[in-house]
Order: sequence, then C-alpha cells, then structure tokens
Amino acid sequence: MVIFCGIISIIIFLVYFRDLKRNPITTKQMVIIAMLSGLAFMLSLIKFIRYPQGGGITLFYMIPIMMLSLIYGKTAGVTGGLILGFLILLGGTAPIHPIQFLLDFLLGPMALGLACVFGNDKKYKIILGCLFAAMLCVFSSFVSGVVFFGQYAPKGMNVYLYSFIYNYSSGGVEGILSAILMSLLPINRFRKIALSN
Repeated sequence: MVIFCGIISIIIFLVYFRDLKRNPITTKQMVIIAMLSGLAFMLSLIKFIRYPQGGGITLFYMIPIMMLSLIYGKTAGVTGGLILGFLILLGGTAPIHPIQFLLDFLLGPMALGLACVFGNDKKYKIILGCLFAAMLCVFSSFVSGVVFFGQYAPKGMNVYLYSFIYNYSSGGVEGILSAILMSLLPINRFRKIALSN
C-alpha cells in the first residue's frame, strides 16, 4: 500500500510540473497565490473543534485555495495548495513517514486546487467543483489514516471505518460547508478584478 501511494504521488507531481510548464504563473498571480496561501494557513490554525492526532474543523481554510482555482485555474490553485502544505509543515506539525508527508501535507492541500474542474460560470458547477476538491483532499487524509494511524482505532473497530469517520466528520463537514459558502460568493466579480490589469 505504501509503495502504491508513493507511485501515485510521483505520477501526480509529474502531471503537476508538466501543467506548470504549459501554464506559467505570472508575477501578479504569484503574489496573489502567496497571499491566499498564507490566509489559508492562518485559517487552518483557528479550530472550532479539535480532534486527537491533529484533526478538527477549522475556520474554512479550504476556501482561499478553492478561490485561487476558480479565479486563475487549476495550476494556480494546486500551487497554492502546495504552498499551504509546506506552511502547515513549518507550523510545527511533524510527519511520521515520507508517504504520510505526501498524503497529508502535499497531495491533500493540492487537491483543493482542483475546485475549477467543472467550471466557474454557474453556481452548481462551483459547488460540484468545490465538493470534488474537498472530498479528494479528505480522501488523501483517509488513506493516510488507514495506512499510518490505524493503531488509534478503538479496539474492535475496522481501521477503514475509523479513518472514514475521523476524516469525513472533520474535513468532510468543513468541505461541504466551504462549498456552500463558495457558491454564495461573487466569484465572477472576483475574477474580473483579479484578471484586470
């Protein structure tokens, strides 16, 4: 399972770097990516509900990365997620394994940058894209929970069920709430402002 996760991670990063080469990021985009990634990190520190082993429900930390994706596209969104992952790591959280580092700190936040996959011109597309991105992000943590944190499951509980309940009751709930909130924001107005010179 660890080897499989490692291979998938390498493939994802190769696709990302190819996409980055095809869609270079402008200086203006770099500044906005840095600002929104920093905002996402700050929001991730504000936890309404704190779980053991570092989980919980935060103050909508997913929204700035989803916003990047919906405004500038998936390359900017995924880059913002990558920066967010490194910021979380620098915030004092220590990975226990290289693959767990990839799943929890890089691939999960990067998945939030895929919020634009269904488009951004209709509210339902924004909701679907944000839900898709959030569920991918949480799925990455779910896999990490199964592989690396199964020992924390209550005695007699299936490891998959434990990881599912742990991750989807925190990140999953936050992802759904973030998607709803994103549908209420004037994304097209933000895009016009961001894309104007």
